[in-house]
Amino acid sequence: MKCARILLMDDEAPILDIMTLFLIRNGYDIVCHKNGSEALLAFKEAYNSGNGFDMAILDVSVPGDIGAKELLKPMREIDPNIRIVISSGDSVKGAMDDPIRFGFDGSLKKPFRSSDLIKIVEDTLNK
Repeated sequence: MKCARILLMDDEAPILDIMTLFLIRNGYDIVCHKNGSEALLAFKEAYNSGNGFDMAILDVSVPGDIGAKELLKPMREIDPNIRIVISSGDSVKGAMDDPIRFGFDGSLKKPFRSSDLIKIVEDTLNK
């Protein structure tokens, strides 16, 4: 069985570090970026090279750059099959409360436990 490739984007390095640790321990192939612009470029390059991502977990907002809401459309245009989870530590109304209605496959509220992260990844990949 192929190991799922997951793109993580969050402006907080400790969040990326802990997510990476939890996911690698569970056998996932992880690529991280600290802003949306870099994440989108990496996503496009990976897709064009034939080594695209199965899923992305994207922070809702990145100071001075683009976040999950702005990345959703261009990522889906590149790969309509990508599974995208929105992540936030703020009480963001809308997409965090009802991710499906806003075009996401799920939401991950920070702070989270390793079990929360693994569950959303497994549930989203199995949709």
